[in-house]
Amino acid sequence: MISLINKDEKIFPLVAGVLEEEGISVRFGHSLHDVNGEADFEQVAIIKPDLYYNTRDFATPPKSVDGLVVVSGEGGFHFYVAELKSSKLRNIRKKDIEEKFNTIFDRFLCDDFSHIFMGDYHLKKLNLWLVCDPLGFHKLGEDREETIRRANASQKLRGLLADVAIGLRVYEFKGRAAMIKPMLSPPMIERDSYHDVLI
Repeated sequence: MISLINKDEKIFPLVAGVLEEEGISVRFGHSLHDVNGEADFEQVAIIKPDLYYNTRDFATPPKSVDGLVVVSGEGGFHFYVAELKSSKLRNIRKKDIEEKFNTIFDRFLCDDFSHIFMGDYHLKKLNLWLVCDPLGFHKLGEDREETIRRANASQKLRGLLADVAIGLRVYEFKGRAAMIKPMLSPPMIERDSYHDVLI
């Protein structure tokens, strides 16, 4: 599937090198690095749905998530559908978040790019993320280890993220179901797993 994405003239213009918005990001671990320490684009594809919908082809573009990451894992593919939010949690509207994920599951995967995503492959895992930093740790300019230490010491943060998850709907695709999971920026994707900043 990764090679198909990289060769397809309709979806390839949506492929990006990183998944980051306003200091909020998703990172890739060593199992997905090439010999130069960069993301290995033979194992991973980062797709930006906004690049497709925010064009003049759509008079009123539908809301969509910031990224879809496809990872070639052992025995199948892992999908990570991620919305990145730098705003405070009180400014995040669940209805808006669900509308963005609805676009991905109702249009992007099943209609607009069905020639890629509705084909014959094994979807091993579906992950839906709302990646955020509600307490502004990323603005402190600390290294990753210090951010992790502060985040894990914060019970307030765990409560805030749990509150966001309440009431978000479950999505299903190719026999896999998942709920939107709030994640502290930056979660790290590996070949067959991921690491959450909050342990």
